[in-house]
Amino acid sequence: MSKRTNKESVSGDAKRKLDFGSFFRRQGLLLMLILMIIFFRFQSPEYFLTFDNAITILVGATALGIMASAQTPLIISGGIDVSVGSVVAITTVIVGKLLATGMSSWLVVLIALFIGVLIGVLNGFIVVQLGVNPFITTLGTMSFFSGLAFILSAGQTVSIRDPLFDWFLYTKVFSIPVLVIIVVFVMALAYFIERKTVVGRNIFAIGGNKEAARLSGISTKMLPLGLYVTSSFSAAVAGVILVSQLGSASPQLGTSYLLSVVTAVILGGTSLAGGRGSVAGTAIAVGILATLSNGFAQMQLPSYGQTTALGAALIIAVLVDQTSSKVKSK
Repeated sequence: MSKRTNKESVSGDAKRKLDFGSFFRRQGLLLMLILMIIFFRFQSPEYFLTFDNAITILVGATALGIMASAQTPLIISGGIDVSVGSVVAITTVIVGKLLATGMSSWLVVLIALFIGVLIGVLNGFIVVQLGVNPFITTLGTMSFFSGLAFILSAGQTVSIRDPLFDWFLYTKVFSIPVLVIIVVFVMALAYFIERKTVVGRNIFAIGGNKEAARLSGISTKMLPLGLYVTSSFSAAVAGVILVSQLGSASPQLGTSYLLSVVTAVILGGTSLAGGRGSVAGTAIAVGILATLSNGFAQMQLPSYGQTTALGAALIIAVLVDQTSSKVKSK
């Protein structure tokens, strides 16, 4: 009886330490976000802390937020998808090519999203059924579809003006752009699935111990396959959104998003080893990256400065993740 009590006590202590670590990480992210807001407030006192600029930041974070929301559960499960940038590129190019033929814009969007699903099925099949390393698999598909996007477009950017895409860009509900409503809904849905459903619990179980999850009756093939499909689908949605925001289709649109998506997820507290993470942390990290981008733009700093900051943030996030894993193992 006493041994069982001692085990339960140790287990409870470990859980409290883990919960405290997660809480501390989220508070640290919030503090980082607040400090950035204060800094940029002094750099641009007349504009940064305004409603219009807040909306600008949120709209700018839409594509990143949608992709990061889908990438988070995938990494929690022990997988990773580095092909999201190429999915953005190929879907935007296809949108531009099909619209140029006079095809209905609604049909064009559906085709683009379907292509995203097919790429997700391809990634998932290679990883889950063939057992190929997920990083190597999605790195290969990233190269393939990035090259295909350049071939189809001949490296050219196509200007797009279409009522449907204008609707996505300009429609507002009570002064809130529909794009902001979409990303908030997607993140809220991802958080609900993560914390309140059996699917969410199974994702954590697979990431924590895949073999134990399989023995307990959890589908260790269909669920990961679904996560890869969701990841690519989210990138296709992001591609459609970027076309509406920029009014153009280009094979270069997805170039920066691989680094941004992975940085947001890891910075938000999701472990590369799987089994630990939170969409809530990812949401805060997306806010940090969006604020950083907006602040850099207002300070008129070069784009490579932002890339340097993203790289530094990713390195710090990985170091924190590794340190947390070592502490947890002890």
